[in-house]
Amino acid sequence: MLAQSPFTYTPTGGDWLRILPELIVLAAVFATLLADLALPVGRKGWLAAVGVVGAIISGGSLVYVNSLSGTSAFFGMITSDGVALFAAGVILLSLGLALLFSPSYLARQKIARVGEYYVLLQMSALGMMLMAAANNLMTVFVGLETLSLALYILCALPQTRLRSQEAGMKYFILSSFASAFLLYGMSLIYGATGATGIPDIRRFLDAHQAALSQGFGPLLFVGMSLMLVGFCFKVSAVPFQAWTPDVYTGAPTTVTAFMSVGTKVAAFVALARVFVIALQTQNAHWEPVIWAIAVLTMIVGNLLSVTQRDVKRMLAYSSVANAGYLLVAIATASPRAVASLLFYLAAYAVMNVGAFGVTLLVERRDGRGTTLDDFDGLGRRNPALAAAMAVFLFSLAGVPPTAGFLAKYFVFYAAMVGNQVPLAIIGILASVLGMFYYLRVVWAMYFVEPTPGAMPVALPEREPALAAVGAAAHGAIEEATASPETEIEVASLAAQAIPVESVLTSVRIRTSASSAVALVIAVTLTLLMILFASPLDAYAQAAASALFH
Repeated sequence: MLAQSPFTYTPTGGDWLRILPELIVLAAVFATLLADLALPVGRKGWLAAVGVVGAIISGGSLVYVNSLSGTSAFFGMITSDGVALFAAGVILLSLGLALLFSPSYLARQKIARVGEYYVLLQMSALGMMLMAAANNLMTVFVGLETLSLALYILCALPQTRLRSQEAGMKYFILSSFASAFLLYGMSLIYGATGATGIPDIRRFLDAHQAALSQGFGPLLFVGMSLMLVGFCFKVSAVPFQAWTPDVYTGAPTTVTAFMSVGTKVAAFVALARVFVIALQTQNAHWEPVIWAIAVLTMIVGNLLSVTQRDVKRMLAYSSVANAGYLLVAIATASPRAVASLLFYLAAYAVMNVGAFGVTLLVERRDGRGTTLDDFDGLGRRNPALAAAMAVFLFSLAGVPPTAGFLAKYFVFYAAMVGNQVPLAIIGILASVLGMFYYLRVVWAMYFVEPTPGAMPVALPEREPALAAVGAAAHGAIEEATASPETEIEVASLAAQAIPVESVLTSVRIRTSASSAVALVIAVTLTLLMILFASPLDAYAQAAASALFH
């Protein structure tokens, strides 16, 4: 029967136009490869510029794709609906910021494989965009593996750092198990419903409730459970979060900044499509499980963050807690909740990438230097850098009226409206606990004297590729943070009988041009989200409503 009616499908021009943002990122990947071959070693900073230009053009194409009629592409495998475009915009913004932070960081950490780094970073973003736009379980998996394979290598890219090799190996092994769970769950869902398309699964479940009770039910429930395990690993939800602090700490900080945001955007959008949309009729079975996971993730993530003195590790555990807040929206499973999920992801992206950006500027050449002691007196050593970090931390803590506060407000309000009042109350109490460890860093920067052992870092000269772009921002920060060109070593100070404490209060951390641009963008967007919260939330609500209907 199948031989008599073979499946054929020819993509149309409209199909290719609906994935135009992804195609532009792919073109930027090829352009980066060619530029890497042409540029000498000392000019690799231009590779970041190629990636940034690609991200900007791809972001601009989102407006055009949004104006097209229809959203389905490639026989329903991919969608260009409002949720997918919103997620793509957040991912591209995170990619651009990570690229801007990268040149000086790679030079300071002496990471030799610069070309591979930029290509893999953009490929991981491509996988995230594909996963967020997936309208079929198979496309979800392809996007997931595309982003995962690139991140495995990026985490272990510094070949001389044992912690990075350990991070890459842990992430590879544990993520492979999670992917296996996810794929096996997808196969069981297909066995129960006979479909892999998200709309097709929804239609089957709507029409065959009786069939589920006559034998297909157990197969469906086991499939849902296995898929939930895979998704929970990707979003760092308890009890599948053990890999997060080790991988985030060991990976290059620019990679950590990007993956902490991008993977959450892609995974949570895919999670919402699969469970909130495709499996909506079965929410009586999966909602209590996600409810419990959300509670555990919020509580455990905040409690473990309180015990950390390494800021990078603290931000890793705080990402676990933020995954719990986002799971509140998934458990609520309403259009208002999905809209709050999108707004939260956008706010979390700019403030978390910004916080990691400041952390990587404080970090030393050996990959260490990110403890609270290293942030002591940062407000005196580098007032502009400390002020930027304070903006990000206040927003992450949810202090009114920051973007982080608005994001939490939208999520908890949606939970209360959706009859999830206990879950909202637990989330509010957990977020109050989270204020402690964020504000502790602010206290260290402004109210604690610098520790003698914590030496500031001098970044390399501004890369020529981005010097023109960052002239204004760099000049403003340089004026406030004028500093020596080289790192001062404690041993040499002691040999010269110069009191270390007196020097620490005068030596300041220098920022490069691209890093200054990234910080200015992140701070500006964090503040602008307060002013433009209403239109952004309105777009998120429109996109979520279209997703449900």
